Amino acid sequence: MKIISNNKLKMAFLIYIISFLEWFTTLSIEIIAIRNFTPIVWTNSISTSIILWVILLALSYGYYIWGKNSKNKDKDNIKNKIVFNLAVASAYYFFFTFIVDIYILELLIEKTWSYFWSILISSFFLFFIPVFLASQTIPLLSELLKWDNTWEKIWKLLFFSTIGSFLWSVVTSTILFSYIWVEKSASINSIILSFIAIILSLINFKKINFSIILAMIVLSFSCTFVFAKEVLKSSILFKEANSYHNIIVFNDENNRRILLQNMWYASGIDLNTNESFFKYIIEIKKNLIKEKYENIAIIWAAWFTLPNELSKENFVKNIDVVDVDSSLKEIAENYFLKKDLSEKINFIVTPSRFFITDSLKQNKKYDAIVIDVYVWNSLSAQNLTLEFFEWLRKLSDNIYINMITDNKLDSDFSLKLLNTMEKAFSEVYYKDVNQYSAETIKTNFVMTNKKIDWYKKYIKQNDLWIYTDDKNSIEIDLFKNK
Repeated sequence: MKIISNNKLKMAFLIYIISFLEWFTTLSIEIIAIRNFTPIVWTNSISTSIILWVILLALSYGYYIWGKNSKNKDKDNIKNKIVFNLAVASAYYFFFTFIVDIYILELLIEKTWSYFWSILISSFFLFFIPVFLASQTIPLLSELLKWDNTWEKIWKLLFFSTIGSFLWSVVTSTILFSYIWVEKSASINSIILSFIAIILSLINFKKINFSIILAMIVLSFSCTFVFAKEVLKSSILFKEANSYHNIIVFNDENNRRILLQNMWYASGIDLNTNESFFKYIIEIKKNLIKEKYENIAIIWAAWFTLPNELSKENFVKNIDVVDVDSSLKEIAENYFLKKDLSEKINFIVTPSRFFITDSLKQNKKYDAIVIDVYVWNSLSAQNLTLEFFEWLRKLSDNIYINMITDNKLDSDFSLKLLNTMEKAFSEVYYKDVNQYSAETIKTNFVMTNKKIDWYKKYIKQNDLWIYTDDKNSIEIDLFKNK
C-alpha cells in the first residue's frame, strides 16, 4: 500500500507540474495574439475583446467536450488523449498560427475592409483549434486524480494552473518580448506543449505512436528556432520584434536608409545628406525653422530624424522627445542615424497622454508641439479625442500634427476628426504633403492651428459628432467601407 501511495504522490506531483506548464501557454497565447495584431489594428477594446472571446470560447468548448470524454474511465486512453491534443496544438502554433497570423489579418482587412469580421475570422482560424485542444488538458488531468481526497487535489490542480497562467503572462510581456522578441516567444509555447507531451509519453507508453513522433518533431524544430542565431541579409542592419514594434533597418538601392516599423515605412534618411526624405518631416521642419521656435516637444520619436535635424539650428535650445519604447534611442544611434544625439534632445520614456497631463500639472509651456503618433491603419484612439487636443492647446499655442487619412477628407473618420480638432483649436488648417492622384488612397496631412500660406482652412461641412474619451467610434470609422 505504501508503494502504491508513493506512486500516486509521484503522479499527483507530475500532474501539478503539467498543469502549471500548460497554463503557462494559455495566457501567453492571448498576449502574443494581441501583440501581433497591434501593428495592424492598434491596441483597442474591440480587437482585445474579440481575441479574448475566441480563446475563452475555445476553452469553454474544450471543457464541454471533456465532459463527454470523462465517461471513459480508462486512464491510458485519457493520457493518450492529452498527449495527442498537446502534440497537435504545439504543431498548429509552430507550423501555422505564428507564421501566417499577420498575413491573414492583413488579407482579410484588404479584401473586406470590415474591422470586426476581419479580426473575428482570423482569430477563429488561428487560435480556436489549438486552444480547444490544449484546454482539455486540465479537466483530463483531473480525471487522473480520482482517489482519496479527490476534491482537494483538483483544487490544487486549479491553483497551480492559475499561478502558471499569471506568471507566463507577465514573463511573456515583460521578459521574453524584451530579450528574445516576439517570434521566439511564440515558439516557447510550442516547446512547452511538446515537452509535456513527450514527458507523458515516456512515462506511460511502451511504444512509439503518431503523437510522440509529432511532439518530438515540434520540439526539435522549435528549440532550433529559438536557440539558433538569426542570419540577416547583408542589406539589413538591424531586426527586432520587441514589446511595441516589429523593426527592420536596411539600406536600399537608392542610397537611403529605411526603417520599417510594423512593416510600414516609419522613417528614412538620404545617405547623401543624412536628412529625412519623408515629405511630412520636411514640411513640419520648414514651418518650425521659419518661426524659430526655441523650446519644442515632439510626441513620438519618429526615430529622431526631425529632432536630430532641428538640433542643428542655433536658435533651438531644447527638444523634448516623448515615446513609450525605451529602446528607440539606442537603435536610432547605433543602427539608423549612426550618431549620438545632440545634448539638446531629451528623450522622455512615457505614454503621450501622461506626458501631457504631467506637463500641465507642472505649468510647462512649449513654443511648439509636434504630434507624430499616427501610422497608417493603426491610429491610436487615445490621441484623437477632444480631451487630447484641448490639453495640447493648453501646453502650446502652436500645434503641428502629422495625420494619415483619406486624401479627399470625406470619410466619416476624417470629418469627425476635423470637427474634433476645430472644437479644440477653433481653427484648423491642413496640407496634403504627398498629393497622391488616386481618390481612395491614404496620405499624410500636416494639420495645424496656425494660419499658414498654401494651407487650406477646414470649414465644418456637417453635423457629425466629435470624438471624446467617453464616446467615440474611431475603431469602427477607420475600417468603414468607402
